[in-house]
Amino acid sequence: MDYRIEVYDTWNRRIASYDDVPLLEAVRTAPDQADTVRGVLPDGVRDLSHAYRVVVLIEGSVFCDARIHRVAPQWSDARKLILDRYVHFHEVIELEAETPALDGNSSVTRGYQNRTISSIVKDAINSANGLAHYLVNHTTYPDGANREYQKFLGRKLPANELGVGSITTGQWVGADRIDASGAYAKDGDTVAGLVVDGQPWPDLRLLMIDCEETSRNSHAWVRHPETAFWTDAEYNASGYKLCADAAKAALQDLITTKGISYIELNPHRDAQGAYDDRVDAYGRYVGLIFGGGECFNAALVEKDLADVYLYQDGRYHLPEMELKDFFSYCGANSDSIESVTTTLNQLDVSAGLFEVLAALAYAAGGAAWSVDADYAVRFSCPVRPDRVVFFDPVAHGVTLGSESRDIANAIYFDGNPLSSSLAQTYVRGPSIDEYGFHGRALSYFSISFAEDAGKLVNGLLDDLAYPEPIGAITFFQGDHALRVGDIVELRGNPLRRLERRLDGEWQNRFTGRLVARVKSVAHRFEGKHVTTTATFTSPFRSVDNPISFIVRSQPDAATLYEFRLDDAAVGLDLGYHLD
Repeated sequence: MDYRIEVYDTWNRRIASYDDVPLLEAVRTAPDQADTVRGVLPDGVRDLSHAYRVVVLIEGSVFCDARIHRVAPQWSDARKLILDRYVHFHEVIELEAETPALDGNSSVTRGYQNRTISSIVKDAINSANGLAHYLVNHTTYPDGANREYQKFLGRKLPANELGVGSITTGQWVGADRIDASGAYAKDGDTVAGLVVDGQPWPDLRLLMIDCEETSRNSHAWVRHPETAFWTDAEYNASGYKLCADAAKAALQDLITTKGISYIELNPHRDAQGAYDDRVDAYGRYVGLIFGGGECFNAALVEKDLADVYLYQDGRYHLPEMELKDFFSYCGANSDSIESVTTTLNQLDVSAGLFEVLAALAYAAGGAAWSVDADYAVRFSCPVRPDRVVFFDPVAHGVTLGSESRDIANAIYFDGNPLSSSLAQTYVRGPSIDEYGFHGRALSYFSISFAEDAGKLVNGLLDDLAYPEPIGAITFFQGDHALRVGDIVELRGNPLRRLERRLDGEWQNRFTGRLVARVKSVAHRFEGKHVTTTATFTSPFRSVDNPISFIVRSQPDAATLYEFRLDDAAVGLDLGYHLD
């Protein structure tokens, strides 16, 4: 199994790369836990400082990207316990790096009425600032370009056509008002020379994308900090310049061959109702361009000539536009959000994205979710294993066990105190009979209807009323495909379960099988050798303590009374939904 350890300084310059280290371990775990890189680098390191990034790549793909918080070079003629091994050394360059827990957990403030859970999941992700995204089924160009065009046609209404001679009303304008005869690609993400309603327009900056710069300017320095130390001649001879020229040529080709049928300016409005992101700091208009049944913005991402770009983390994007679909156009992908038809009557959230996803997963009746290293969210209802492993003592080491300390088989639920007096106790009888009574309280103010509360709490009991698997499997020769969130089934002698299985455990989905969900994945590198260890949790569990997690950032009951419906920060809207 191939691996590479790369070190980047605070200028984002790669200063070292290793494919043979004495002893290093990289661990990815559930979203509520920190990812870590710990161990020893080869002798002779000359530059290693705090806030440098350590990037671990497995078979060419990023597994972990963490920032250094501990550096400990040591010199001696001795041996030292590092991880769980004694290392003989004259010089040891020890480090620890970490990606914070809940990385990407930005806030979501939304209200939903009679929506399916999968649609709520996508809307919540689109509402959250930052790189958290999902993936849609996508092959190659022009799949995404066509998709964005069809989405635009759904938004294109006579009532929201751009006003004549102004950009203060409406959002789109058609070919009958556009003179594109003098339009040209100024660079890969900017079109100049547009005339609308007989008036010359400023340059148009393509929303959602960013291309390499055609010259060494301030934005080139932001994209590639090392270019700040280059000469113009060095930049012009670089691969960055070649990519910039290719993007510019591709955009020009789209303009020439497809024509410009529609332009849609960013329709996002501020709290006072004014458009707040359709003119950028350079005076350019910001929007999407369509021609020949394609979206040019998406096409450039599909052609691998543009990056997906979230200006100010996407805070000026409308969730309804589902612009995070753009992340799927970077390659071939399948849907990462499984279709869940379960409907919630009313859900009002003002919390972190991950807390919202955790609650929705349980309300979906045994769904689970995870976040990849590139912030892609996966949300699915596990009904079959992702991996089946046939035990071989030469290839694997297996530990099977379970933990009942945190069992909850009775939940006292309180809902939104403003819009209802919802209070009810839910129990799981067989679990109480087997393990005794273990009660927990859950005050979850996002729910107002008993039907919705039943879906959430019964989903929690499907998980928490039973002991949590705490085993692990080690692949002695490594396993590059294993990832957090996978459902793994173990088969073969002498593997067996010692605990009694209760009827109804995990909805009886995996009766008679040794099945668990991967909670963490650790790759250990020793020279050229790699071992991989996955730890287990229950098939429905995505975070360590679900009940505490889903309420960790919700307002307290007193704070709910302070919300005003005319406040831009309103989240709990008493049933008058703002979306």
